Amino acid sequence: MTFLSVLFALVLEHYLSWRRRDRIVEPFLRWCDLLRRLLDAGTARHGVLAWCLAVLPVALFGLLLQPLALWAGGPVLALVVNVLVLLSVIDFRTLSDRLAAVGVSLRGEHLEQAAAEIEAWEGARLPGEFDGPGLCSRAIQLALLHAHWRGLTPILWFVLLPGASGPLLYGAARALHERWASAGIEGGDFSWFSDRVMRLLDWLPARVTALSFAVVGNFEESMRCWRSQTGGDNDDDGRVVLAAGAGAVGVHFEPAPALPHGIANGELGIGDFPCAEHLQNVEGLLARTLVFAVVVLGLLTIAGWLGN
Repeated sequence: MTFLSVLFALVLEHYLSWRRRDRIVEPFLRWCDLLRRLLDAGTARHGVLAWCLAVLPVALFGLLLQPLALWAGGPVLALVVNVLVLLSVIDFRTLSDRLAAVGVSLRGEHLEQAAAEIEAWEGARLPGEFDGPGLCSRAIQLALLHAHWRGLTPILWFVLLPGASGPLLYGAARALHERWASAGIEGGDFSWFSDRVMRLLDWLPARVTALSFAVVGNFEESMRCWRSQTGGDNDDDGRVVLAAGAGAVGVHFEPAPALPHGIANGELGIGDFPCAEHLQNVEGLLARTLVFAVVVLGLLTIAGWLGN
């Protein structure tokens, strides 16, 4: 059922264009804002309480959802529920649409339009003016991180945790973490627990994502960048993803600490600075990564059937 749920969800997500995620996430974000206003006293224990009140009910709902669906309607209803849960969390369609839109603007040398599209994607204004390679670089970084956060990681947690608890737990924790970061409290005592949980939830998926990029891209260069350019920052999961992705595509990223999720220090990748043509290469890399993930999950499913 796990493999079929992922397969059907990805196929439907490719063809659906309605903005399901925004409608579902917005009430949750308002609840997170209310908890922050009521409980933010600048202490870690209040942050733990707010996180638990926001995220744990969502995870518990996901844990109970599949057994209830099996009891009420059998495997078919449980499959439908799993697909709907995955559709509420994964978001490859937005990634491909925005990457294509930025590519069209850059190939037409409409830098202001490309910058506006990247800012809408980022959810924040770009600090200063960016030239074409700078905009390409940022678009590629956003695409790699988006694929990790909105695609591969929810699928991995769906496979690892029971029922639909995995993608809902990760999706809720990620949404809350980003909301608090946008409110300017990231790194403080109140957000300490949220930061720790996100690092825990992202540690294994970031390395699975990086390895997937290496397998479907330039394996040797991807692994070299991963090993040599993370170094003391190996616990920075975003840096692991970006280093492996840059090496897999053969592009070069410069530090940009002023950007949200930007590269704090040290260059990443190898080769030339990105150009508009590299955006198509990245889109191909991400498509191959998705196919690779589905094939691996299918093989594991078949192995499980044969083992039984």
